Amino acid sequence: MTLAIDTRVAITGVSVFTPFGVGWEPLESALHEGRVAVEPAADQPEVGLAKVHDFDPQRHVTVRGMRVYPRASQLEICAAAVALADAGLTGDAALDAKDLGLVTASSHSHLETLIEYDRGLVTVGMQRTNPTLMPLGLPSAPGAATGLALPAKAFSITLNDGGASGLAALGLGARAIASGRARACIVAGAFTPFAELLRASFAAGTTSSAERFRVLDRDAAGVAFGEAAAALVLEPLEAALARGRTPLGVLRGEASRFAPPGASLASALERAISGVLGPNPQGLAPARPRVAPEQIRLACVGANGHPQDDAAHVEALSSALGAHADRVVLAAPKANLGESMDASGLIQAIVALGALRARRAPPIARLATPRTAGPIHPTRPSDLAPGAALLTAISPSRSCSALVLSLEPE
Repeated sequence: MTLAIDTRVAITGVSVFTPFGVGWEPLESALHEGRVAVEPAADQPEVGLAKVHDFDPQRHVTVRGMRVYPRASQLEICAAAVALADAGLTGDAALDAKDLGLVTASSHSHLETLIEYDRGLVTVGMQRTNPTLMPLGLPSAPGAATGLALPAKAFSITLNDGGASGLAALGLGARAIASGRARACIVAGAFTPFAELLRASFAAGTTSSAERFRVLDRDAAGVAFGEAAAALVLEPLEAALARGRTPLGVLRGEASRFAPPGASLASALERAISGVLGPNPQGLAPARPRVAPEQIRLACVGANGHPQDDAAHVEALSSALGAHADRVVLAAPKANLGESMDASGLIQAIVALGALRARRAPPIARLATPRTAGPIHPTRPSDLAPGAALLTAISPSRSCSALVLSLEPE
Protein backbone atom coordinates (compact mmCIF):
# COMPACT_ATOMS: atom_id res chain seq x y z
CA MET A 1 0.00 0.00 0.00
CA THR A 2 1.26 3.47 -0.89
CA LEU A 3 0.22 6.80 0.58
CA ALA A 4 0.39 9.80 -1.75
CA ILE A 5 -0.88 12.77 0.18
CA ASP A 6 -3.08 15.33 -1.55
CA THR A 7 -4.06 16.96 1.74
CA ARG A 8 -0.74 18.01 3.19
CA VAL A 9 -0.30 16.46 6.64
CA ALA A 10 1.68 18.34 9.28
CA ILE A 11 3.29 17.05 12.45
CA THR A 12 2.44 19.57 15.16
CA GLY A 13 3.35 17.79 18.39
CA VAL A 14 5.71 15.06 19.57
CA SER A 15 6.69 13.31 22.78
CA VAL A 16 9.16 10.58 23.59
CA PHE A 17 9.99 8.55 26.71
CA THR A 18 13.33 6.71 26.56
CA PRO A 19 15.95 5.42 29.01
CA PHE A 20 17.70 8.78 28.53
CA GLY A 21 14.73 10.76 29.86
CA VAL A 22 11.51 12.41 28.77
CA GLY A 23 11.50 14.62 25.69
CA TRP A 24 13.68 15.29 22.67
CA GLU A 25 16.49 17.19 24.38
CA PRO A 26 17.91 14.36 26.56
CA LEU A 27 17.54 11.93 23.66
CA GLU A 28 19.32 14.30 21.26
CA SER A 29 22.22 14.76 23.69
CA ALA A 30 22.60 11.00 24.19
CA LEU A 31 22.50 10.27 20.46
CA HIS A 32 25.08 12.89 19.56
CA GLU A 33 27.35 11.76 22.38
CA GLY A 34 27.06 8.14 21.24
CA ARG A 35 25.72 6.88 24.56
CA VAL A 36 24.09 3.43 24.69
CA ALA A 37 21.33 2.65 27.18
CA VAL A 38 21.55 -1.14 26.81
CA GLU A 39 22.70 -3.00 29.93
CA PRO A 40 22.61 -6.65 31.06
CA ALA A 41 19.05 -7.62 31.98
CA ALA A 42 18.69 -8.01 35.75
CA ASP A 43 17.09 -11.47 35.60
CA GLN A 44 18.90 -12.64 32.47
CA PRO A 45 22.31 -10.94 32.30
CA GLU A 46 23.30 -12.67 29.06
CA VAL A 47 20.66 -10.56 27.28
CA GLY A 48 20.95 -6.82 26.65
CA LEU A 49 18.07 -4.62 27.84
CA ALA A 50 17.37 -0.87 28.09
CA LYS A 51 14.78 0.37 30.61
CA VAL A 52 13.00 3.67 31.26
CA HIS A 53 13.95 4.70 34.79
CA ASP A 54 11.95 6.66 37.39
CA PHE A 55 8.74 6.60 35.37
CA ASP A 56 5.79 8.01 37.29
CA PRO A 57 2.65 8.51 35.19
CA GLN A 58 1.21 11.00 37.68
CA ARG A 59 3.90 13.48 36.65
CA HIS A 60 2.44 13.66 33.16
CA VAL A 61 -1.28 12.94 33.27
CA THR A 62 -4.17 12.34 35.64
CA VAL A 63 -6.27 9.43 34.46
CA ARG A 64 -8.80 7.57 36.54
CA GLY A 65 -7.87 3.91 36.96
CA MET A 66 -4.33 4.37 35.61
CA ARG A 67 -2.88 2.08 38.28
CA VAL A 68 -4.65 -0.99 36.86
CA TYR A 69 -3.15 -0.54 33.40
CA PRO A 70 0.03 -2.42 32.41
CA ARG A 71 3.20 -0.37 32.30
CA ALA A 72 3.27 -0.20 28.50
CA SER A 73 -0.26 1.24 28.44
CA GLN A 74 0.71 3.78 31.09
CA LEU A 75 3.69 4.85 29.00
CA GLU A 76 1.57 5.14 25.88
CA ILE A 77 -1.14 7.20 27.58
CA CYS A 78 1.49 9.59 28.96
CA ALA A 79 3.23 9.91 25.59
CA ALA A 80 -0.07 10.66 23.84
CA ALA A 81 -1.10 13.25 26.42
CA VAL A 82 2.28 15.02 26.33
CA ALA A 83 2.25 15.09 22.51
CA LEU A 84 -1.23 16.59 22.50
CA ALA A 85 -0.04 19.32 24.87
CA ASP A 86 3.03 19.88 22.70
CA ALA A 87 0.71 20.45 19.74
CA GLY A 88 -1.16 23.13 21.69
CA LEU A 89 -4.41 21.15 21.67
CA THR A 90 -5.17 21.12 25.39
CA GLY A 91 -6.95 23.48 27.73
CA ASP A 92 -8.98 26.16 25.95
CA ALA A 93 -7.63 24.91 22.60
CA ALA A 94 -8.66 21.30 23.18
CA LEU A 95 -10.58 19.61 20.38
CA ASP A 96 -13.96 18.05 20.82
CA ALA A 97 -13.48 14.31 21.36
CA LYS A 98 -15.31 13.55 18.12
CA ASP A 99 -12.70 15.57 16.19
CA LEU A 100 -9.69 13.70 17.60
CA GLY A 101 -8.56 10.32 16.28
CA LEU A 102 -5.99 7.80 17.49
CA VAL A 103 -3.84 5.20 15.75
CA THR A 104 -1.94 2.89 18.09
CA ALA A 105 1.03 0.75 17.12
CA SER A 106 0.63 -2.26 19.40
CA SER A 107 2.16 -5.67 18.81
CA HIS A 108 3.47 -6.72 22.23
CA SER A 109 2.03 -4.30 24.82
CA HIS A 110 -0.75 -6.70 25.82
CA LEU A 111 1.21 -9.95 25.85
CA GLU A 112 2.62 -9.81 29.38
CA THR A 113 -0.89 -9.30 30.77
CA LEU A 114 -2.29 -12.06 28.56
CA ILE A 115 0.43 -14.46 29.74
CA GLU A 116 -0.29 -13.56 33.38
CA TYR A 117 -4.00 -14.21 32.84
CA ASP A 118 -3.41 -17.55 31.13
CA ARG A 119 -0.94 -18.59 33.82
CA GLY A 120 -3.58 -17.90 36.45
CA LEU A 121 -6.15 -20.03 34.63
CA VAL A 122 -3.70 -22.94 34.52
CA THR A 123 -2.28 -22.66 38.03
CA VAL A 124 -5.14 -21.46 40.26
CA GLY A 125 -8.22 -21.86 38.06
CA MET A 126 -10.87 -19.56 36.70
CA GLN A 127 -12.47 -18.75 40.06
CA ARG A 128 -9.23 -17.36 41.53
CA THR A 129 -7.78 -15.65 38.44
CA ASN A 130 -8.00 -11.85 38.39
CA PRO A 131 -10.84 -11.16 35.90
CA THR A 132 -9.61 -7.63 35.11
CA LEU A 133 -6.59 -9.13 33.35
CA MET A 134 -8.70 -10.62 30.56
CA PRO A 135 -9.77 -7.37 28.80
CA LEU A 136 -6.33 -5.84 29.42
CA GLY A 137 -4.77 -8.82 27.64
CA LEU A 138 -6.55 -8.09 24.34
CA PRO A 139 -4.35 -6.75 21.51
CA SER A 140 -6.51 -3.62 21.25
CA ALA A 141 -6.44 -2.88 24.99
CA PRO A 142 -3.55 -0.33 25.01
CA GLY A 143 -5.20 1.68 22.24
CA ALA A 144 -8.59 1.49 23.92
CA ALA A 145 -7.12 2.74 27.20
CA THR A 146 -5.35 5.61 25.43
CA GLY A 147 -8.44 6.54 23.45
CA LEU A 148 -10.52 6.70 26.62
CA ALA A 149 -7.90 8.72 28.46
CA LEU A 150 -7.52 11.48 25.84
CA PRO A 151 -10.44 11.11 24.89
CA ALA A 152 -10.41 10.38 21.13
CA LYS A 153 -13.76 9.47 19.60
CA ALA A 154 -13.32 10.19 15.88
CA PHE A 155 -11.70 6.76 15.56
CA SER A 156 -9.37 4.47 17.48
CA ILE A 157 -7.38 1.99 15.37
CA THR A 158 -4.78 -0.53 16.53
CA LEU A 159 -2.11 -1.66 14.08
CA ASN A 160 0.00 -4.74 14.83
CA ASP A 161 3.16 -5.31 12.80
CA GLY A 162 6.16 -5.46 15.14
CA GLY A 163 9.00 -3.08 14.35
CA ALA A 164 7.22 -1.81 11.23
CA SER A 165 4.09 -0.80 13.17
CA GLY A 166 5.19 2.76 13.90
CA LEU A 167 5.81 3.84 10.31
CA ALA A 168 2.70 2.05 9.07
CA ALA A 169 0.66 3.71 11.84
CA LEU A 170 1.92 7.14 10.79
CA GLY A 171 0.87 6.37 7.22
CA LEU A 172 -2.55 5.20 8.40
CA GLY A 173 -2.98 8.30 10.55
CA ALA A 174 -2.05 10.52 7.60
CA ARG A 175 -4.61 8.75 5.40
CA ALA A 176 -7.28 9.39 8.02
CA ILE A 177 -6.38 13.09 8.21
CA ALA A 178 -6.22 13.41 4.42
CA SER A 179 -9.68 11.84 4.10
CA GLY A 180 -11.18 14.25 6.65
CA ARG A 181 -12.02 11.66 9.31
CA ALA A 182 -10.70 13.90 12.10
CA ARG A 183 -9.30 17.37 12.69
CA ALA A 184 -6.24 15.84 14.39
CA CYS A 185 -4.84 12.36 14.94
CA ILE A 186 -2.46 11.08 17.56
CA VAL A 187 -0.20 8.22 16.52
CA ALA A 188 1.25 6.49 19.59
CA GLY A 189 3.22 3.39 20.48
CA ALA A 190 4.93 1.92 23.54
CA PHE A 191 6.96 -1.17 24.29
CA THR A 192 7.97 -2.76 27.57
CA PRO A 193 10.12 -5.91 27.31
CA PHE A 194 9.06 -8.75 29.60
CA ALA A 195 10.68 -11.91 30.91
CA GLU A 196 8.96 -14.39 28.60
CA LEU A 197 9.95 -12.40 25.52
CA LEU A 198 13.57 -12.21 26.64
CA ARG A 199 13.70 -15.94 27.35
CA ALA A 200 12.06 -16.89 24.06
CA SER A 201 14.30 -14.60 22.02
CA PHE A 202 17.41 -15.89 23.78
CA ALA A 203 16.36 -19.50 23.14
CA ALA A 204 15.84 -18.64 19.46
CA GLY A 205 19.38 -17.23 19.27
CA THR A 206 18.28 -13.77 18.10
CA THR A 207 19.45 -11.69 21.07
CA SER A 208 22.77 -10.09 21.90
CA SER A 209 24.48 -9.43 25.20
CA ALA A 210 24.82 -5.80 26.26
CA GLU A 211 28.56 -5.89 25.64
CA ARG A 212 28.29 -7.22 22.09
CA PHE A 213 25.25 -5.24 21.03
CA ARG A 214 25.81 -3.03 18.00
CA VAL A 215 23.92 -2.11 14.84
CA LEU A 216 24.95 -2.09 11.14
CA ASP A 217 28.32 -3.44 12.21
CA ARG A 218 30.08 -6.48 10.74
CA ASP A 219 30.27 -7.95 14.26
CA ALA A 220 26.60 -7.38 15.18
CA ALA A 221 25.43 -10.43 17.11
CA GLY A 222 21.70 -9.91 17.52
CA VAL A 223 18.98 -7.77 19.03
CA ALA A 224 18.78 -6.07 22.43
CA PHE A 225 15.35 -4.88 23.52
CA GLY A 226 14.66 -1.37 24.77
CA GLU A 227 11.70 0.10 26.64
CA ALA A 228 10.29 3.31 25.16
CA ALA A 229 7.15 5.20 24.21
CA ALA A 230 6.50 7.93 21.66
CA ALA A 231 3.64 9.83 20.06
CA LEU A 232 3.12 12.33 17.23
CA VAL A 233 0.16 14.58 16.46
CA LEU A 234 -0.94 14.92 12.82
CA GLU A 235 -3.13 17.68 11.37
CA PRO A 236 -3.91 19.10 7.93
CA LEU A 237 -1.14 21.60 7.22
CA GLU A 238 -3.57 24.39 6.36
CA ALA A 239 -5.50 23.87 9.61
CA ALA A 240 -2.32 24.02 11.67
CA LEU A 241 -1.21 27.23 9.97
CA ALA A 242 -4.68 28.74 10.38
CA ARG A 243 -4.49 28.34 14.15
CA GLY A 244 -1.04 29.92 14.20
CA ARG A 245 0.91 26.69 14.67
CA THR A 246 4.30 26.27 13.01
CA PRO A 247 4.58 22.60 11.99
CA LEU A 248 7.50 20.54 13.24
CA GLY A 249 7.52 18.76 9.89
CA VAL A 250 5.41 17.42 7.06
CA LEU A 251 4.65 13.79 6.29
CA ARG A 252 5.22 13.41 2.55
CA GLY A 253 4.33 9.76 1.97
CA GLU A 254 4.44 6.19 3.28
CA ALA A 255 4.50 2.79 1.59
CA SER A 256 4.49 -0.80 2.85
CA ARG A 257 5.43 -4.01 1.08
CA PHE A 258 5.69 -7.65 2.16
CA ALA A 259 8.46 -10.19 1.61
CA PRO A 260 7.05 -13.74 1.57
CA PRO A 261 9.21 -16.50 3.10
CA GLY A 262 12.16 -17.12 0.82
CA ALA A 263 11.86 -13.74 -0.89
CA SER A 264 14.42 -10.97 -0.50
CA LEU A 265 13.84 -8.54 2.36
CA ALA A 266 16.02 -5.98 0.59
CA SER A 267 13.92 -6.23 -2.56
CA ALA A 268 10.65 -5.75 -0.66
CA LEU A 269 12.05 -2.75 1.23
CA GLU A 270 13.38 -1.29 -2.02
CA ARG A 271 9.87 -1.50 -3.48
CA ALA A 272 8.50 0.28 -0.42
CA ILE A 273 11.11 3.04 -0.77
CA SER A 274 10.34 3.37 -4.48
CA GLY A 275 6.68 3.75 -3.53
CA VAL A 276 7.36 7.07 -1.79
CA LEU A 277 10.03 8.46 -4.14
CA GLY A 278 9.91 9.67 -7.70
CA PRO A 279 7.00 11.06 -9.77
CA ASN A 280 3.40 10.98 -8.66
CA PRO A 281 1.50 7.89 -9.92
CA GLN A 282 -0.92 8.49 -12.76
CA GLY A 283 -4.51 9.07 -11.86
CA LEU A 284 -3.91 11.03 -8.66
CA ALA A 285 -5.63 14.40 -8.56
CA PRO A 286 -4.47 16.96 -7.92
CA ALA A 287 -1.06 15.92 -9.18
CA ARG A 288 1.66 16.77 -6.68
CA PRO A 289 5.27 15.62 -7.05
CA ARG A 290 6.65 13.43 -4.33
CA VAL A 291 10.19 13.59 -3.00
CA ALA A 292 12.89 12.75 -5.55
CA PRO A 293 15.83 10.52 -4.50
CA GLU A 294 18.29 13.41 -4.76
CA GLN A 295 16.29 15.35 -2.13
CA ILE A 296 16.96 12.70 0.53
CA ARG A 297 19.72 13.81 2.91
CA LEU A 298 19.13 11.50 5.86
CA ALA A 299 18.08 7.86 6.08
CA CYS A 300 16.90 7.00 9.59
CA VAL A 301 16.79 3.22 9.48
CA GLY A 302 15.26 0.61 11.76
CA ALA A 303 18.40 -1.55 11.86
CA ASN A 304 18.45 -3.39 15.20
CA GLY A 305 21.49 -5.67 15.26
CA HIS A 306 19.93 -8.61 13.39
CA PRO A 307 22.54 -9.23 10.66
CA GLN A 308 20.09 -10.10 7.87
CA ASP A 309 17.77 -7.18 8.58
CA ASP A 310 20.61 -4.68 8.99
CA ALA A 311 22.04 -5.65 5.61
CA ALA A 312 18.58 -5.40 3.99
CA HIS A 313 18.16 -1.77 5.10
CA VAL A 314 21.42 -0.67 3.51
CA GLU A 315 21.06 -2.78 0.36
CA ALA A 316 17.54 -1.45 -0.24
CA LEU A 317 18.67 2.15 0.21
CA SER A 318 21.58 1.65 -2.16
CA SER A 319 19.35 0.15 -4.84
CA ALA A 320 16.49 2.64 -4.50
CA LEU A 321 18.64 5.77 -4.28
CA GLY A 322 21.11 4.74 -6.96
CA ALA A 323 24.06 7.07 -7.49
CA HIS A 324 22.77 9.39 -4.77
CA ALA A 325 23.04 6.71 -2.05
CA ASP A 326 26.64 7.46 -1.13
CA ARG A 327 25.69 11.07 -0.33
CA VAL A 328 22.96 10.09 2.15
CA VAL A 329 23.80 9.99 5.87
CA LEU A 330 22.52 7.07 7.94
CA ALA A 331 21.04 7.36 11.43
CA ALA A 332 20.23 4.30 13.54
CA PRO A 333 18.69 5.21 16.92
CA LYS A 334 18.24 1.56 17.90
CA ALA A 335 22.03 1.42 18.29
CA ASN A 336 21.52 3.62 21.36
CA LEU A 337 18.09 2.49 22.55
CA GLY A 338 17.74 -1.14 21.52
CA GLU A 339 14.74 -2.56 19.69
CA SER A 340 11.65 -0.76 21.02
CA MET A 341 9.21 -2.43 18.60
CA ASP A 342 5.99 -0.40 18.36
CA ALA A 343 7.66 2.80 19.59
CA SER A 344 10.66 2.48 17.29
CA GLY A 345 9.27 3.93 14.05
CA LEU A 346 7.83 6.90 15.92
CA ILE A 347 11.20 7.50 17.57
CA GLN A 348 12.85 7.33 14.15
CA ALA A 349 10.48 10.06 12.97
CA ILE A 350 11.31 12.26 15.97
CA VAL A 351 15.04 11.71 15.51
CA ALA A 352 14.77 12.51 11.80
CA LEU A 353 12.85 15.73 12.45
CA GLY A 354 15.41 16.81 15.04
CA ALA A 355 18.32 16.08 12.71
CA LEU A 356 16.72 17.96 9.80
CA ARG A 357 15.97 20.92 12.04
CA ALA A 358 19.52 21.05 13.46
CA ARG A 359 21.06 20.08 10.08
CA ARG A 360 23.15 17.62 12.00
CA ALA A 361 22.89 13.83 12.12
CA PRO A 362 23.91 11.77 15.17
CA PRO A 363 26.62 9.10 14.86
CA ILE A 364 25.89 5.38 14.82
CA ALA A 365 26.87 4.25 18.31
CA ARG A 366 29.62 1.63 18.66
CA LEU A 367 30.07 1.31 14.91
CA ALA A 368 33.50 -0.09 14.01
CA THR A 369 33.25 -1.76 10.60
CA PRO A 370 30.04 -1.32 8.52
CA ARG A 371 28.49 -4.62 7.46
CA THR A 372 27.44 -3.29 4.04
CA ALA A 373 28.88 -0.49 1.91
CA GLY A 374 26.62 2.25 0.58
CA PRO A 375 25.29 5.34 2.37
CA ILE A 376 27.47 7.26 4.80
CA HIS A 377 27.86 5.46 8.15
CA PRO A 378 28.81 8.33 10.50
CA THR A 379 30.92 7.63 13.59
CA ARG A 380 30.66 11.25 14.73
CA PRO A 381 27.97 13.93 14.32
CA SER A 382 27.64 14.86 10.64
CA ASP A 383 26.36 18.03 8.97
CA LEU A 384 23.26 17.72 6.81
CA ALA A 385 22.28 19.80 3.81
CA PRO A 386 18.64 20.97 3.63
CA GLY A 387 16.36 18.25 2.30
CA ALA A 388 14.15 15.36 3.34
CA ALA A 389 14.51 12.26 5.50
CA LEU A 390 13.70 8.68 4.52
CA LEU A 391 12.72 6.22 7.26
CA THR A 392 12.74 2.44 6.89
CA ALA A 393 11.49 -0.45 9.02
CA ILE A 394 11.29 -4.24 8.82
CA SER A 395 9.09 -6.41 11.04
CA PRO A 396 9.73 -9.99 12.22
CA SER A 397 6.82 -11.02 9.99
CA ARG A 398 8.76 -9.60 7.00
CA SER A 399 6.67 -6.49 6.42
CA CYS A 400 8.71 -3.58 5.10
CA SER A 401 7.76 0.10 5.47
CA ALA A 402 9.23 3.36 4.19
CA LEU A 403 8.21 6.89 5.04
CA VAL A 404 9.41 10.36 3.97
CA LEU A 405 9.44 13.47 6.16
CA SER A 406 10.54 17.02 5.49
CA LEU A 407 10.47 20.31 7.35
CA GLU A 408 8.70 22.09 4.51
CA PRO A 409 5.71 20.92 2.41
CA GLU A 410 7.48 20.84 -0.96
